[in-house]
Amino acid sequence: MQTTTEKFGTTYEAAPGIGLFDLDFEWLIDAFRTTGYVYFSGFGADTETFKRFSKEFCTEFRPYVGGAYSRETIGGDKTLMSVTGHKLRFAVPMHGEMYYSLYRPSVLWFYCAAPALSGGETTVSDGIRFWKTLSPTTRELFRTQRLKYIRTYPDGTWQGIYQTDSLEEVTAIAAANRMAVHFGENRSVTTEFLASAFVGSPDGRHEVFINNILPVVGQERAGSSASLVRLEDGSAIPEAVISELQAVAEQITIALPWKSGDIAMINNSRAMHGRRTFADNQRDIYVRLGDAAFPL
Repeated sequence: MQTTTEKFGTTYEAAPGIGLFDLDFEWLIDAFRTTGYVYFSGFGADTETFKRFSKEFCTEFRPYVGGAYSRETIGGDKTLMSVTGHKLRFAVPMHGEMYYSLYRPSVLWFYCAAPALSGGETTVSDGIRFWKTLSPTTRELFRTQRLKYIRTYPDGTWQGIYQTDSLEEVTAIAAANRMAVHFGENRSVTTEFLASAFVGSPDGRHEVFINNILPVVGQERAGSSASLVRLEDGSAIPEAVISELQAVAEQITIALPWKSGDIAMINNSRAMHGRRTFADNQRDIYVRLGDAAFPL
C-alpha cells in the first residue's frame, strides 16, 4: 500500500509478499523529489539489505569528514555510521545535514536496528513550509544577512573531526568548502563558513529554510564554544528570532515511529530532521550520507 501525505512526506507500508526491491523505484524517486522524505515501514530489513537498497539510489556515500559531531562507523564501513550522540539520549533540534559546509549529502538514509523503548523518534519538518510560516521580519533578516558558522577544535580533537593528523589536509578540506581557516599557537583549528539560512528548491519554485541554527545555538546555551552561529556581520541572532524558529519547528514537526527494520530516505535539499529524547540504551539507528543517482 502506498500512502502519501497531502503536502509533506510519503510512507510505504509493507504488504504480504512485497519486499523493498519489489517497489516501483521510479515512483519512489518521484515521491522523494516532491514530498521531501520517504518512510519504509514494516519491511523488517536487516543491515545488509539496507545497504544494498540505499545503494540503488546513490552514486556514492560519504564518510563524515568535517562533520560537527561524534559518530561511530558500523562494521568497519566508513559510510555506515551511528547517528549523532547515539547513546547520549538528548533531543536534537531541527537542522539540515552539514549545512555548515559547502558540500552536503543530498540523500540521508536512516535505518532502525532497534527503536528506543519510549521516545527517540527521528523527526522531520518541511523547509518550504517552515520558510512560509516565518514572519516577514524574520524572512527579511535572513534575506539581508547570511549566517556565519564558527567552529573551533583543540589539538587532539580536530584530528577526529577531519579524519587526518595533517594541518595541510585540514587546509585543503577548508579550501574545498570555501571556509576561512586559522591555526592557533596551540595547534587549535578554527574555521568560518558563510551560508544563507535558506536555499532555493532544486526545481526553482520554492524557498527552503534549511540550516544548522537550532542545534548550534543549543550547544552554545549549554556552555560549548566549539560551534557558534552568528549573522554575517558578527552579531548574535536575536533571541526573538530563535524563539520564533523553535515555535515554528514545534508546530510543524512530524515524528517517524521507528520499528526494527524500518528505513527513512530524507531529501536534504528540502527536509530538516532531528530527534526526540529517549531514556534507554536500546535505541540503535544507523545513517548513510548519499549523493543522489538521479536529478533532484
